[in-house]
Amino acid sequence: MTGRRLTGLVVLCVAVLVLMGIGTSFAAQKKAVDFTLTNITGEDVTLSELLKDGPVVVDFWAIWCKPCVKAFPDLQEIFDNYRDCGLTVVAISIDGPRTTSKVGAFVRGKGNTFEVVLDPSQKVARKYHVTSVPRTVLVDMDGNITYAVTGYRPGNHDALVRAIEELIPGGCPEPAEIEAVNEGEAGE
Repeated sequence: MTGRRLTGLVVLCVAVLVLMGIGTSFAAQKKAVDFTLTNITGEDVTLSELLKDGPVVVDFWAIWCKPCVKAFPDLQEIFDNYRDCGLTVVAISIDGPRTTSKVGAFVRGKGNTFEVVLDPSQKVARKYHVTSVPRTVLVDMDGNITYAVTGYRPGNHDALVRAIEELIPGGCPEPAEIEAVNEGEAGE
């Protein structure tokens, strides 16, 4: 194989890996930009404050984005499984002024319990270089982006879960173990 063909093949392979979302390790070198946004109940939410409790999944989304809406059940499951281990999930709505007022009712209707904040000017989204949604990033307690993916396909969140498990010190007890501890505390 000639040098030119080999170079072309290497470039093609790297491009395919990045497009498939496997190139997420490039994000590991970046610092997350701190932000304060208002949640759907009118309270301020600040990334640096959330990081004091553990890693944070930041998910940029919009009501009109069908893949974003399809990803919500997976995000809820991740939150349910890891919140007792310090994980926070923050969904940042980039809906504009016309649809921002619908975000709260939409989220409550879906039964989501993770934090939802509003970025109608997309100021924070621009700082995170969000060009399309959904865009999901995982931020470690030191403020480093350790995982990032754009788009949603079934199974996407398996890689996110693996990245979360790498960040939780000492691991996270299985949901059944947490339930047993909670039942034991209730009986005291």
